[in-house]
Amino acid sequence: MPKLLLLTDSPGEAELFCDALTVVWERLESPPSSPQPAIDVQHTAECALESLRKQLALGAHSLPDLIVLDLNLPGATSLSCLRELRNDFRLANLPVVVMARSDAQPSMRTLYGLGVVGYLVKPRCFSDLITMVRKICQTWLPKNPRQEICLSDGEQNL
Repeated sequence: MPKLLLLTDSPGEAELFCDALTVVWERLESPPSSPQPAIDVQHTAECALESLRKQLALGAHSLPDLIVLDLNLPGATSLSCLRELRNDFRLANLPVVVMARSDAQPSMRTLYGLGVVGYLVKPRCFSDLITMVRKICQTWLPKNPRQEICLSDGEQNL
């Protein structure tokens, strides 16, 4: 089962992300051959790092396949969290996708220097969130055996 760690300080955004993942998973082309990804939602960098360290204690197989990190956490804790991940050799290779409110962030070079695998602008409407979550599933969940997504009429493949 694919596993995601979603780190955002907004419970509303977390709930919408989970809802969008459910919609995307229901549109997968093949019959259900794997369960929907499990999502560990954390609202602070400290809680996320603590959760990851607890998962390490259970073994590397317990770690998430992907971390989706809100760049706009209060107090610049997103970058601090990312640096801590990269400084811990046990967590350094976890793929991280960053979400931000705009693509005009001055820290793009810093993010990619810290090993971020993707940068996404937070959508303003639910249909765009579904498209973003589909991209996350198709691009960054390589262990997902159900990669092909059924597209409803009018949608274009990413």
